[in-house]
Amino acid sequence: MVDITNTNDVYSMTSTAMINGTGPGGRNGRMPTFVYLTDLDAWYIRLPEDTTTTADGGLVITDASGGRWLKVADGLFAEHMQRQRALFFDDFLGDTLKDELQATAGGGTGNGVAISAGQGGRVAITTASDDGIITANASALALGALDWRADQGGLVIEARLQIDDISEAYVFVGFTDVLPGSTLEAPVFLNGADIDSDASNACGVFYDVDGTTEEWCHGGVKADADTTPAYSGAAPTEGAYQTVRVEVSAAGAVQGFIDGTAIGDAVADAVTVTTPLCPVIVVANRSANQVVTLVDYMLVQGNR
Repeated sequence: MVDITNTNDVYSMTSTAMINGTGPGGRNGRMPTFVYLTDLDAWYIRLPEDTTTTADGGLVITDASGGRWLKVADGLFAEHMQRQRALFFDDFLGDTLKDELQATAGGGTGNGVAISAGQGGRVAITTASDDGIITANASALALGALDWRADQGGLVIEARLQIDDISEAYVFVGFTDVLPGSTLEAPVFLNGADIDSDASNACGVFYDVDGTTEEWCHGGVKADADTTPAYSGAAPTEGAYQTVRVEVSAAGAVQGFIDGTAIGDAVADAVTVTTPLCPVIVVANRSANQVVTLVDYMLVQGNR
């Protein structure tokens, strides 16, 4: 069971407002992960676009644009949800990282990954302060096993994060085929206007100041073939929290969201669907200036 009562990415509204699309955020604005429906006295979680979960008796509500929300009970994920989906959630409370997480600091000067004291819990992913190759510049936080595949369906990673200096930063949120503790790399990145990759199979949402277009984008690499990037239209907001969500379909398409707004259309053939993957957040500096990314929470889920 996972307690969502301290999760920051929430809204309150009535079920009528959700169904009619008139509530705060909604699918035409910032799309929250969790919603408390005041008239029903119940929590609901947003389901991935490709979910096949069905239920009756008010367990699933469809909003104005077809988004589907699953009821959760008493601030905890209902047993129905647990039976349907594998789930990891961490709000980074306390003073140590969970055993399931793998923290990897690069070999540069000042790299680190550690709990950082702050409201609601957070972890700081800190890059090198000098400039070198990616294994020196980067630091990463991942779930420590290749336990996830696109073909299981409903694959999601979501993180609420803030970047202190976007003029120097590379940040990737997604899935990759190599544990960073084995090989620290930039799964996919920008080389001019094109996606390039260290991984053979990876996909996600990323920002790379070294690219021609300095905006959030999504894309991937499938069996060493890189996709074309699709852009959000905006750079990260420096020093402010944003919610980055990555949804991977069972067919291997990737769809990214920034604060609930889709990054254009899904990118097809973004990853080999049978390749074992790990969810990861990678942060690197692109010059001799340190970048610190604070992560408020990390959510990973997929069908069983």
